[in-house]
Amino acid sequence: MENLGRHIEALLQDGDCVVLPGFGAFIAHVAPACYVDDERVFLPPKRSLAFNGELRTDDGLLASRLAQQAGIGFGEARAAVDVLVGQLRDTLSIDGAARLEGIGRLRQDMAGNVTFEPDEAGLVAPSLYGLKALTVYDLTAIEQKAASAASVHAEPKKFITKSPRTIDIHVGRQSLRRIASVAAAVLLLIVFALPVSDGGQTDVASLGITALSSEPAVPAAQPAPSALNVAAPEEPVAEETPAEPVEPAAPAVVRPSRIYHVIAGSLPSKSGAEAVIQKYVNKGFEKATAVEGDGRVRISIASFNDKAEGEAYVNELRKDEAFKNVWLLSVKVR
Repeated sequence: MENLGRHIEALLQDGDCVVLPGFGAFIAHVAPACYVDDERVFLPPKRSLAFNGELRTDDGLLASRLAQQAGIGFGEARAAVDVLVGQLRDTLSIDGAARLEGIGRLRQDMAGNVTFEPDEAGLVAPSLYGLKALTVYDLTAIEQKAASAASVHAEPKKFITKSPRTIDIHVGRQSLRRIASVAAAVLLLIVFALPVSDGGQTDVASLGITALSSEPAVPAAQPAPSALNVAAPEEPVAEETPAEPVEPAAPAVVRPSRIYHVIAGSLPSKSGAEAVIQKYVNKGFEKATAVEGDGRVRISIASFNDKAEGEAYVNELRKDEAFKNVWLLSVKVR
């Protein structure tokens, strides 16, 4: 049933109805966009399918596609369609259900009534491609969150905290280093500014500090003028070693996460794909190639890393009547 489902899906991309002779018809319609109140989500429009068992007159679409794809006559293609429909009937009679790939599932009850369950993803529609669900957020909740964040940033940072018995002063590491550097500089200045005694010792008594001794204090001798001009020894300056030149890093290669292919047609298998590709190459599409996926072989005549460029290219191609059905396929790069 896979090939039959793929043929129906391909025909419904350009039309709205495909008839299985003597069995029924699949009808496509566009479901409009809707809003789900409980989830606060706008769902985009999509194409959905329905089955009508009363429409059984052959419209020739399925046979024409088989004849074109297989390269056979219309009469032979119509006989092949009858075989496929017969296989579908047999599957429903034996198993009670049959799945058409890309379309949905058919079920048959004991009375012979056929019901249809379409795929939830719906049909691929080039005009609706890329539309996604849109979530709506409550404006009141957003405003409250913004106000809360603003109040947190506006609160001044506290450097002093108080408790009933203690006062804590919070000092950062950088400030602590600066305080220590200033204190060391002041201490060094005091040491070198002190007068020197006759014995070569620094005269601490000039600071007004009284020694704890039973002997009377002896007044200190006045320092010589040259003693006040003692300069601090200069630290040796290390020679700078020239830094080795650093080569600039090579720019990182950014790989695209998706490739957008311009699809001009599809085939049920690889059979005949090379001939179709060569036909487009002869028309000037030198990058024409086959893209496989989901059980189908699609013919890509151009590819882009940027979605906007691909859409612009498709819109330009559609101005030509021969390329009015081209569409853009997004493929994730592995």
